[in-house]
Amino acid sequence: MPASDVPTPNSGSDAEAEEGDGDRDRPGVALTRSDERVLAYLGDAGTDYPAFVASNTGLYVDHVESRLDALEALGLVARVPGEEVFRITDDGRDALRDDCAPWSD
Repeated sequence: MPASDVPTPNSGSDAEAEEGDGDRDRPGVALTRSDERVLAYLGDAGTDYPAFVASNTGLYVDHVESRLDALEALGLVARVPGEEVFRITDDGRDALRDDCAPWSD
């Protein structure tokens, strides 16, 4: 696994269970750095095509497509109906905020 895809520390379900913020319905999500880049970009851009996400994040298109599929399965991004573009969901914003908080400053 490339270093950029190593999940960040304390981003899994164990960290959430220890903190006990009461949101037991949402499973803990360990984002990779690529996931963080994709989610952050979509958070700023609104919606975009996978190829543009890749060019604007410095990631390979195939990698972005696979990460978007995985993020969609987790409910963190969604395809815009009738289009091949993606947008970040509210859960994606929450996961990004929760995952990045310790190191983003």
